[in-house]
Amino acid sequence: MTTSKLIAEIEQERADLSALLRRLTPAQMDVPGAVGECSVKDVLSYIALWHSHAITLLFRAERGQGLRLPGDPEADAIQPDPRPFENVWADFEGSHRQLVKRLAAWRDEAGLLDERRYPALRGRSLAAVIRQYTVALSARCRWRLEDWLTGGQSAR
Repeated sequence: MTTSKLIAEIEQERADLSALLRRLTPAQMDVPGAVGECSVKDVLSYIALWHSHAITLLFRAERGQGLRLPGDPEADAIQPDPRPFENVWADFEGSHRQLVKRLAAWRDEAGLLDERRYPALRGRSLAAVIRQYTVALSARCRWRLEDWLTGGQSAR
């Protein structure tokens, strides 16, 4: 995994998610029940939150500050977000842009890939954690949205 490959994966997953979102009407974005009791808007807020966690890890690593994992996205549940859709969408788009910008500016390729560089990551590289927080998390959310949209009939 290189920085450019990680960026390419992030961009491809965003394109795949965007293609699914274009199939939805504005009214469908706020309907509860897309994922559990949560709406598509809530899912987008959740994705933006974990992108923000990835950005924070990059920011702290760039400055030589200790890293702290905010939790496990696979164990963290999507929560309803009371904010208006426009605010959630701004965070969703902005966190993606900021993440890609920070990765594109990243100059320590070895540090991104070194599984021993950051002890708080428990034997994982910074790239692996960022991929988990972004690509893997978004793909899982996208699959769940696809299942909801197709009534559970999606083919993966």
